[in-house]
Amino acid sequence: MKSTVSHSDMFWRNRDLGQDAKTFLLEGDLRHTYADVFVAGDDLFSGINRGTILIFCEKSFETIAVYVGALRNNLIPLMIDANMRPAALSRLLQKYKPHHVYAPYSHSELPGHHKIKVLGKGALYSRNIQIDVLLNPDLALLLPTSGSTGDPKCVRLSAKNIDTCTTAVCEYLKISSQHTAVSALPFHYSYGLSVLHNVLHTRGQLVLTEASVLEREFWLVMERYGVTDFSGVPFMFELIRRMQLPYRVLDNLLCVTQAGGRLNPKISAQLYQKFTASGIRYYTMYGQTEAGPRISFIPPEYAMEKNGSVGIPISCGQVHIASTGSQDTEGELVYSGPNVCLGYAWSDADLADGDVFKGVLKTGDQATLDADGFITIIGRRKRFVKLQGISVNLDYFESVLKVKGIDCIVVGKENQISICHVGDHRDTLSDIIRKNFSFHASSIKYTQIDSVPLTATGKPDYMLITNQYL
Repeated sequence: MKSTVSHSDMFWRNRDLGQDAKTFLLEGDLRHTYADVFVAGDDLFSGINRGTILIFCEKSFETIAVYVGALRNNLIPLMIDANMRPAALSRLLQKYKPHHVYAPYSHSELPGHHKIKVLGKGALYSRNIQIDVLLNPDLALLLPTSGSTGDPKCVRLSAKNIDTCTTAVCEYLKISSQHTAVSALPFHYSYGLSVLHNVLHTRGQLVLTEASVLEREFWLVMERYGVTDFSGVPFMFELIRRMQLPYRVLDNLLCVTQAGGRLNPKISAQLYQKFTASGIRYYTMYGQTEAGPRISFIPPEYAMEKNGSVGIPISCGQVHIASTGSQDTEGELVYSGPNVCLGYAWSDADLADGDVFKGVLKTGDQATLDADGFITIIGRRKRFVKLQGISVNLDYFESVLKVKGIDCIVVGKENQISICHVGDHRDTLSDIIRKNFSFHASSIKYTQIDSVPLTATGKPDYMLITNQYL
């Protein structure tokens, strides 16, 4: 079974010496060229046959060299959080039986594996007993769908999926080789990995730092290296909105992107005005890991007019609303394009599967399309519950509370909604709900929590809250 696409011209391959001699990674006082990364990865995988490799992802030269090296040498990376819990890691190892693992020295528990090579601050391990696993020739990358929980469900991506999406994103963001991005997001997260892909595609620069946006060190790094491109998720921008960003940071920035969840339109408008005043292009974007990972964006010139939407489809794709059996314009958003993944995997037995999705992704998001083709996400179809026969959109319900200043997370099931709120807001919540909704009091459960839990990728951890409080 031959691959239907050639990897020879993908952006992770060699280019002319002038491009590959450029600085790729800036890490503290170290500078690594593209050639440095390519050589390190190629040396690591020299003499190693095609197979799966589980990569413990850190914001480091080693992680990137191993990842890029795997793509270049036709191995299949399975990207995971370097801080994944042992039990979750054990589940993935049992389900996928990876041929190889690259792990930092700080992680010593790899039963059934032995060290075969060393790279920097970590080592490449191989299975003691190799297991024959059939691999689809188009399979290039495995990305977990649930962050660091160890749920074995992964998205199966091809080289074509990655390449077409990256090309489209670099096009609308106007990214060039003169741009410098920063590792604000983890690489096991599809949005963070997409930032790496953009840099690699354009032969730009990427600053590596483990500091978070909450730390002064992060902004000093932004200043020091003249970072031009910043990408973040909603909770980061909620923090940034209140910050007085250093003027040198604003002077250097050219492009800011927000994705990874819904940001309150009021905050988005404030950020657009803040960044535009400094000549910075601000993009609201939408996507899913299954789309490699981008589906749509709002061009900056429409940011205010279409605030609240998630924009228009990227150039390689198109969208429509699935038939609902009525004339309503609301329904499930369906995306079509060459960046749609091959399908899912739950274990090594699924790695031989071909293209199940056939370029069509049912997003699971309830949405509308306006006359100009702009998409507005109403909520997750799975985030709808019935209360006394009435369909309730939990995302909308949660947004109403947040607009009123309540820091909370909302989950639900048939005939019950659970509100986990930060601070003593029971009376205020009851008042907001009474004025805005017709739910019977018996349908609502209130729980005060210390803070809204987030996944490793910065999204509200609905699974954790559901398991603990519903």
